[in-house]
Amino acid sequence: MRPRKRAGALLLGAGVLFLIGTMVQAGWLFVIAALLLGGAATGFLLALVAVRGLSATLEVPEEAEQGIETIVELRLENRGRAARWNVVAADGHLSGAEVGVRLVRPGERVELATLRTPSRRGPIETRSIELRSSAPFGVAERRVRVDADARTLVLPKMFPLGDVPFVRPVSTNEPALRTAPRRGHGPDYLGVREYRTGDSMRHVHWGLTARHGQVMVREFEEERTRRLAIAIDTERDRGDGWTPLDRACAAAASILDAAAAHGHGSRLIAATPDGEVDLLARAGLHEQLRWLARLTPSGVSLARTLERLGPEDLRGVETAVLVAPLWPDAGSSNLAEVAGRLADRIECVACVAIVDDDDAVAAASTAAMRERGVDVRPWAPDGSLADALSAGVR
Repeated sequence: MRPRKRAGALLLGAGVLFLIGTMVQAGWLFVIAALLLGGAATGFLLALVAVRGLSATLEVPEEAEQGIETIVELRLENRGRAARWNVVAADGHLSGAEVGVRLVRPGERVELATLRTPSRRGPIETRSIELRSSAPFGVAERRVRVDADARTLVLPKMFPLGDVPFVRPVSTNEPALRTAPRRGHGPDYLGVREYRTGDSMRHVHWGLTARHGQVMVREFEEERTRRLAIAIDTERDRGDGWTPLDRACAAAASILDAAAAHGHGSRLIAATPDGEVDLLARAGLHEQLRWLARLTPSGVSLARTLERLGPEDLRGVETAVLVAPLWPDAGSSNLAEVAGRLADRIECVACVAIVDDDDAVAAASTAAMRERGVDVRPWAPDGSLADALSAGVR
């Protein structure tokens, strides 16, 4: 229960009238003072039951996109025997909203649709809704929280990129992701079988050979599409809203979309909070977006993540894209060195550098990577991602 300014005004007025009435011995002033006191007391007592019997639920989408308006429905139901007046419901789901209802009759259910724009990427969970009312006199406000169970996964924002310089079209009509992979000489491991004449000894699985007492070889998927690997720096994050990690995920999602349109198969690489390296391969765009939505700061630098990749992790990759915020208080020489070694193994290595407008360290960082053969594309907070990717210099 929270008193409002009106309560203070009524009590002050009652006190002044009582004082004046005492001085001038005017009985009618005592009556008005008593009425003011009675109104304040009645308002406090009635406010205690102002939201009694009310329940609220949220109807939310399972998924939404960062920065895109989404409809969220809030339902109020009055299970009591008396009408409830001037009810306000507030919750923080997605971007949060407050809605007011002048009257909720007994047994009535009110459905209110709100438009909300998610400012953050990732899982959003709301466990309670606040209901409040100051009816009938507005002298005190009653607030209660009712349980709610609302979950939405906010996918990273995607920007239309068109043609990306380091994502070249492929000369095939085959989709990058197939439900029935074909056996052949490709990068993706399919299984094992018995040795046949003509099989390369490089593909022998020695562990299973010793176990079964006969030569077993690995089988691989036939290579029919170009391969793209995107590594995201999840070392840390800062701020609210459009944070560096959210920008990195948005850049990765946009490049994935452009790569899929050009027939590329994509892999995603990032460190997890438990210190492991997570690699997502052979996944559709929607699954990749969900994977990006769940990325959280890991405390592991991108350089360390790349150093822990094995030969099979980048097998068949022709283009590697590093998406990394260039932190002013962190040295980039290690990342430049690791990226340079990666450029010696892979045909094209590009870096989407998440920079600040006034970041003096970014110029030195990008220069160090370019010296080692990395195609660096700086992206400032207020700049267009499409322009940033097309304006980079190799």
